[in-house]
Amino acid sequence: MPASLLFALALAVPAILIINRLADDLAPWAANSHPTDVRRRHVQDVTAGRQEYLVVQGGTVDGRSCRSPFGVFDGWTQSWESNRFVRIENVGDTDVVNPWLSNGRNNFRTIEEIARQAVAPGMTDRQKAIAIWFQEVTHRHHAGGDNKEVGDPVKVYNIYGHNTCGNDSICMAGLWTRAGMKATPAHPQGHCISQVFYDGRWNLLDADLQGIYLLRDNHTVANEQELVRDHDLVKRTHAHGILRSRSTAAAEGVAACYTYEGELGDGRDANGQFTMAMTLRPGEALVYRWGHTDPARCSGTHPPKYPDTVCNGLWEYRPDLSGDLWQKGAESVRHVRSTPDGLAARKGRTGAIVWKMRSAYVLVGGRLDVDGSGPRFLLSWDGQEWRPAGPDLDEHFPPAERARYHYYLKCELEGDARLRGLTIVNDVQMAPLGMPEMAVGENRFVYADESPGGRSVRIVHEWVERSATRPPRAPAAPLEPADGGEAEGTRFAFRWAPSEHPDGAAIVDYHFMLSDHADMRFPLSMDFWKLISRTPDKGTAQYSLPLPGLLTPGTTYYWRVRAQDEHGVWGPWSRTWTFTPQGPAHPVDVRFEFDAGAGTLRWRPNPVGRPPARYRVYGSDEKGFTVSDTPYDVRVRNGDEGATDRFPANLVAETSQTHLAVLGAGLDLPNANRAYYRVVAVDANGSRSWSSDYAVAERPFIYTTPITEAVVGREYACPVATVRSLGDVRCRAGSKIGLWDVEPPQYRLEEGPDWLRIDPATGLLSGTPTAAGMFAVAVTAVIDRPVREVDETLMKWGRERVVRTRIEHVGAATQRFVLAVTDSKGAAV
Repeated sequence: MPASLLFALALAVPAILIINRLADDLAPWAANSHPTDVRRRHVQDVTAGRQEYLVVQGGTVDGRSCRSPFGVFDGWTQSWESNRFVRIENVGDTDVVNPWLSNGRNNFRTIEEIARQAVAPGMTDRQKAIAIWFQEVTHRHHAGGDNKEVGDPVKVYNIYGHNTCGNDSICMAGLWTRAGMKATPAHPQGHCISQVFYDGRWNLLDADLQGIYLLRDNHTVANEQELVRDHDLVKRTHAHGILRSRSTAAAEGVAACYTYEGELGDGRDANGQFTMAMTLRPGEALVYRWGHTDPARCSGTHPPKYPDTVCNGLWEYRPDLSGDLWQKGAESVRHVRSTPDGLAARKGRTGAIVWKMRSAYVLVGGRLDVDGSGPRFLLSWDGQEWRPAGPDLDEHFPPAERARYHYYLKCELEGDARLRGLTIVNDVQMAPLGMPEMAVGENRFVYADESPGGRSVRIVHEWVERSATRPPRAPAAPLEPADGGEAEGTRFAFRWAPSEHPDGAAIVDYHFMLSDHADMRFPLSMDFWKLISRTPDKGTAQYSLPLPGLLTPGTTYYWRVRAQDEHGVWGPWSRTWTFTPQGPAHPVDVRFEFDAGAGTLRWRPNPVGRPPARYRVYGSDEKGFTVSDTPYDVRVRNGDEGATDRFPANLVAETSQTHLAVLGAGLDLPNANRAYYRVVAVDANGSRSWSSDYAVAERPFIYTTPITEAVVGREYACPVATVRSLGDVRCRAGSKIGLWDVEPPQYRLEEGPDWLRIDPATGLLSGTPTAAGMFAVAVTAVIDRPVREVDETLMKWGRERVVRTRIEHVGAATQRFVLAVTDSKGAAV
């Protein structure tokens, strides 16, 4: 037998030594200590199937107060952690079935329980859907892993703490379904999202990119079809999460994903069969540990992108070999006898003991602590095929291979071999927010299990109390708007009294939250879940709204703020304050009326908000354009990814009327004769609304004034131009972003003298008259556009495959005029 497979002699590890060894802190907290830190321990013995108890944590800071919110691609930042470990051990003589320790925030044992954790009694379906979305936003970040693993919300919340968009869309669909709502895939290019059905319509909520896109009422959540139609609904909203600054380029990139104009496919759901079911045999323990080994041990992508969001707990089994109880914990026992010197093989036989190790957490490593002489150990995944196993089990759990939740361990005894004691220790991966953490103050825990008989469980909490610094105080009062007061317009700066620090430490950041619900369960949108350090107001006690119209006039809103100090410690939230913005709301019923070859834009004032005093009209050939009084950059250019195009300002005019002629010949207005128009309301105080929905002009619409005179022998040139659409910035397969749907008008000369020609691409009429006379001229502009039909079954996973391309006839328009040709002396014939 190879020496590497033999355990010549190892010391058994008593339970008290195991607990003491757990006191060795893990990364990154092992390197973060202070001379005044005090280590504390609480031991709780449990004999009931449900038992509540209280643990008081002293000190001034804890992990929750030192942790930022989750970002999208950024994990989180955390400056310190007070929790060290929680050990749940079966110290009795019967199995403990499905033990769980809840702090009230980690009830994530099943997919149904995760859905229930997010919602509250009396919620509408809308509130349930958004609450589940926001719970997902605050409990995971975007990072790759094993697709077979991270599409299960139970595993995401308890084990991984991350997944990618496709997996997250499955998780969201499963959670909404368990909350009693239907879910179906959306079809963004290069991205995956699910939609949820409530209030008689589909609603798109993107937990992966932390996106919630509201219609212009700032209440209704937009669905996929609405986002495809109007990218401005995405572009006006903060993209890529709280840990990144607001970026027009990022928002344009997200908006460009919405391209699918086909039918919805079948529904979507998560499997939902995996649960955190587990059994602790006598001598078996589950250990939650805050921090990770160095390097972090994990399943899937390795090394993890953000190792400090990984926790490495332990699954331990220490069967008592001194009596007969150990046999109940074994899968099988053959030819083994008990002796005063430990377990041994029966004479002339090979003794074998097989244990099945099964964890609810993914196994990522392990070791064997053995007291004995000459035992041989083997490991198997199925109990049939065996491989040698040494003291270090890490090699059997490589991160890139299949995630493992169980294995079989066999001990073989031959001749004089003895097994006196054994501790099987497995490293497991845990998600920090799924663990029973404590915070400063009173912590109420509920232990529960489903054991049919009695139980004897010992729970050991260990933590560190730090009082070297205190958190900043909550901001005392709002400055603007006043609590219970009104705000002028919908674009203003929230201001509050700067937070005071009891130790004089500098305040380096504020966390701002606004909701239309008093319970502050979720923000109105991601423009109202902000770190001030990621805004232009960095370093101040204020938050300036980036755009008008993100709030609805006459609606009561709720807001609060908390402060972070230079040590990375967050203080408590302020009291929740209220206010009501006053100003105009976006115009409604924006439409075109056509008469005698001219197009007039008409609209109605919104009954919500203050009456407008005037209106500003904007026009553009870009579908889904954003209104702008100044030239602005669009991040991408067709066929040249990463380039920037400068788009002109798109203001047409300001008027006090509810109509404006914007299509037709001879209009001396900037941005007249465009394909799309929006209107902004302005009240008597100068406060603006956000822009209206867009109205679409007829296409083609020939708006040039014809040149009706020509001279024999002299070159004649007459431009013909029509309204046409550039489409919107869209993403195609291969992440190519650009204006792919530019409509190219085709011009043809229907009637005219023989010498007259037309350029079919530019519409330029030209030629040299050969004879004087009066000539009827008819020019037609035709717009046909290619429409790409894609495979819906692939597109719902963000993968574009064009099935066919058809030509859609947009329209045709004809302009007629009489061309008078004179001779060189000016005489007509």
